[in-house]
Amino acid sequence: MSGVTGRAEPRQQLVPLWVAHDRDYINLLAWSPTGRLLACASADGGVALYSRDDGRLLWRHSAHGLGTTALAWSPDGQWLSSGGQDDQIVIWEPVTGEPSACWKAGRGWVEKLAWSPAGVLASITGRELKLWDERGSLQQAFEPADSTLTGLEWMPDGSLLTSCYGLVSHWRPGKAEPLRNHFWKGSLLSLAASPDGMWIASGSQEGIVQLWAKSAGKSCQMSGYSAKVRHLSWSHDGQLFATGGGEEMLIWDCGGEGPEGSEPDYLPVHLATITALSFSPVSKWIASGAEDCRLFLYDAANRRQLAVLVDNEAVSALCWHPQGEYLTAGYADGTIKLLRLASHG
Repeated sequence: MSGVTGRAEPRQQLVPLWVAHDRDYINLLAWSPTGRLLACASADGGVALYSRDDGRLLWRHSAHGLGTTALAWSPDGQWLSSGGQDDQIVIWEPVTGEPSACWKAGRGWVEKLAWSPAGVLASITGRELKLWDERGSLQQAFEPADSTLTGLEWMPDGSLLTSCYGLVSHWRPGKAEPLRNHFWKGSLLSLAASPDGMWIASGSQEGIVQLWAKSAGKSCQMSGYSAKVRHLSWSHDGQLFATGGGEEMLIWDCGGEGPEGSEPDYLPVHLATITALSFSPVSKWIASGAEDCRLFLYDAANRRQLAVLVDNEAVSALCWHPQGEYLTAGYADGTIKLLRLASHG
């Protein structure tokens, strides 16, 4: 495997444009489609909204009794949805900070929420996949899976993916049966489709990443990870695919016929388990954060380190601004930072 061999700090540094402080561990961060509002989900059940310009807190509510576990903006930015360990989904009006709808999603906490381009909200709760409108009206409830659902993602063609123990299922809204199933003998923990829909990836508890091609019958796997593979990220053009399992980040070239038979870039840049991994939405820059309190920024196109930021708390969440000009980091103590490279300031 090729990649970074040392741990020397690069010259460029990430500069905080502002720092905000939430009340608890940051579970999730999500920018509005316009990039003017930053939503935050925290471990104490809070949902908060911050201004991009100065990090000012616009509103915060104790929304979910046992922790906020899911966060998603509608494609037009009109609604912010949140879900929690209390089994509830809440739709927020961003300007006023008032809930416009609230309902019970199912049995078990809300694992993930995702809006389709058409404005349909999908949720996974325990073994249940359901589709809703913004008022909380149930559009479709699918037959419960055989095990707890772990991944949820809309595809470019309006279909939907879910993962659970043993398989990834491909659904079409309005149809009761899956279009197809991709089987795997193990526990699937993470799910990510390439932006063009050509590849479906899932990371497993057994330290293996499985890839399925859109064309039927073609698949490949990457093994040898030192820990469960919980973090997956695709570059904006679908050419590169990053995985995080344990302390190591690997970046695979998925252009052409795919990664099978190729060697990834191996980046041993963290000293503890990776907790967040994300490609920029406009470039091949990728950010990773870990329990070692380090945030690492890497240019995967040119295979060079850009910056390392070392703090006193573990990185718990990462989120790129929609235009790719800022990187937002959340920390275990509730700190939120809006960051930019010093050379780009």
